[in-house]
Amino acid sequence: MQTDYIIVGQGICGTLLSWCLMKEGKSVVVIDESQPFTAGKVASGLINPVTGMRVVKSWMIDELLPEAMSMYYEISRRFDIKVINPYGILEFYPDIKYRDTFTERAAQYTEYLHTDVDSADWDAMFNFHYGIGRISSTSVINMRLLQDTWRKHLQTTGSIIEEKFDQAQLSVTPEKVSYKGITAEKIIFCDAAAGMDNPYFSRLPFSLNKGEVLLVAIPDLPRDFVYKNSLKIAPWEDDLFWIGSSFEWTFDNTDTSAAFREKTEWQLKNWLKLPYKIEDQWASVRPATVDHKPFAGLHPLHLSVGILNGMGAKGCSQAPYFAQSLASHLVHGTPLHKEADISRYTKVLSR
Repeated sequence: MQTDYIIVGQGICGTLLSWCLMKEGKSVVVIDESQPFTAGKVASGLINPVTGMRVVKSWMIDELLPEAMSMYYEISRRFDIKVINPYGILEFYPDIKYRDTFTERAAQYTEYLHTDVDSADWDAMFNFHYGIGRISSTSVINMRLLQDTWRKHLQTTGSIIEEKFDQAQLSVTPEKVSYKGITAEKIIFCDAAAGMDNPYFSRLPFSLNKGEVLLVAIPDLPRDFVYKNSLKIAPWEDDLFWIGSSFEWTFDNTDTSAAFREKTEWQLKNWLKLPYKIEDQWASVRPATVDHKPFAGLHPLHLSVGILNGMGAKGCSQAPYFAQSLASHLVHGTPLHKEADISRYTKVLSR
């Protein structure tokens, strides 16, 4: 069997890269073993244009956001699904200092930050002391629907092999790659946390972290917003809310923990006045990087082997832009963004 590209992994990166390459008229075979609790399927899907206690714009957000919205809306129209939920964020200020910082930034980032929330509207639902800000140009991406819909399309077109990728079966030459009878011009690894053990890219500075979330029923809470303080409460499927999440940089398993549940429920009880019921708890590992920048491009010594990975907690906002960028690079030779291009690690990868 001959194809233009083999893509390993069908998380957010593999999904959007295969979409972009097929739009370019290229043939693709995706290799992916379906797993229920991948980072993309557990993530809230939140796109937030600001970040941190200093309330600064997220890296490249002015470039990332238009590409993300355009791609998600295009996919939604193509398959008649609702991938984008344009919920605003209500930011419950944790203290006076943060409130002052938010107010100061709101004068700079008028397209994103607003101080027009009437706190009295939320007194009956939440405990808070310092007021509420509002963040706009935010969305929750239905990652599970997106990936499941695209998987069905790949199945229908015979473009997916649903099995665990076997590195021992891969043959690489400068001109092509071969895998179990499939020959392709290039293979692109979009293998998320597994990328850390990939023999071609294990030298890259991955910095994996584990995250846990709760799925909670809160019948009386409006589903028009994402609610944020030390926790995030985001509307989820089946009338549930996603609540989380943790960031564990040192961990020895990917199981859910009683400690996370107890801590999160304590925080929730101190914040939320409404009755709720915990329905489920999930955990997964995020494929983050040391410099918080993604990995995109071709291996300096093996030009038929590439990567798109390392989006961490920003996959929903970053993956559309860098999937399109890598597809354009592969098909048309368009340069990659220098801060994402793995050529910045040429010396490391050439050892």
